[in-house]
Amino acid sequence: MPYVLGIDIGAGSTKAAVCRRADGPGRGWGPPEPVTLGMRARTVSSALAMTPEGDVVPGDLGRPSAGHAVGGYLHRVGDSTPMLFGGDRFPAHGLVAAMARWVVDRVWQQFGEPPERIALAYPSGWGTGRLHLVHSALGEADLPQTALVTRARAVVESHQAAGRVPAVGGILLAYRIGGSTCEVTVAAPHGPGRLELLGGFEFEEVAGFDVEGAAPAEAREILLPTVDLAVHTVRACGVAPSDLSAVLIAGGSAAVHPHVSDLLSAAFPVPVLRDQDPAMTVAAGAALAVRPQPRRLAAPEDDLVVAEPPEVASVAAPPTDAWPQLGAGRSGANRPPRPPVAVAAVRADNR
Repeated sequence: MPYVLGIDIGAGSTKAAVCRRADGPGRGWGPPEPVTLGMRARTVSSALAMTPEGDVVPGDLGRPSAGHAVGGYLHRVGDSTPMLFGGDRFPAHGLVAAMARWVVDRVWQQFGEPPERIALAYPSGWGTGRLHLVHSALGEADLPQTALVTRARAVVESHQAAGRVPAVGGILLAYRIGGSTCEVTVAAPHGPGRLELLGGFEFEEVAGFDVEGAAPAEAREILLPTVDLAVHTVRACGVAPSDLSAVLIAGGSAAVHPHVSDLLSAAFPVPVLRDQDPAMTVAAGAALAVRPQPRRLAAPEDDLVVAEPPEVASVAAPPTDAWPQLGAGRSGANRPPRPPVAVAAVRADNR
């Protein structure tokens, strides 16, 4: 059954979700579903490892020797210093593409066919320089048409699809807390697939890992700076906390959610919303962002429905009317292993 794939590469773990094409009249799309990436878990470590056989896998699925594992590459994108991996050095954006390639192949293996479209969520504060690097690396990893979607848009898409917030109007605060970072973004939706980012910030001093094992009072004290940052970011955008339409929570562990919800509710006199599965919100929203949206042609007597391609990041002018045909020339059951040199972009001395 055809499907679209959303990928969320975090600093600590990587997640994925799919939307499948539904059967029946109109052939719409079903809700996002998490994908099992690990042996028995939905997530895998974002660290990459090289096995003795030379395969590139997430760090928790391999047993690398010294120097054959690497992590922390997401926040090194744009850094001119390459990272040591497998006895060689690779740019951080190449390692991001390597992780995305692994996820695509893993999901392809499970579903028996390639995704129709792919979306990779990225930190909302990234500029065009980093996006150009990642887009180029994805091309070298045979994923040239991957849509690059801000995490903020993914969060908003997920809540819009669930009917919690409208597609047009209002101002939203997306609050995503990961294991090692917290990202806050103020955004204004202007229709399906159209989101204006008014401002944002990523906070690395406090995050979810800091709360593990903490007593409730201590956990709230640890997380309070992230909420203060959210209030400051909203005001810096010229918006009063009471003028928001809603605060949307994503990410975080079960231990973090109640403290974050309480603190945000105290700081913002507006609805504070989260999915039932907030850890998967970004991956699910990325998949939702690249579902083909049907639209009716202008002629009222014409019943033909065509697909409306979603927005993609404006990097290297990737076409929006053509998407990767990953199955072309491949055997879905017997794909050769991908060594890091083929996946992880170019070496530093060739950049």
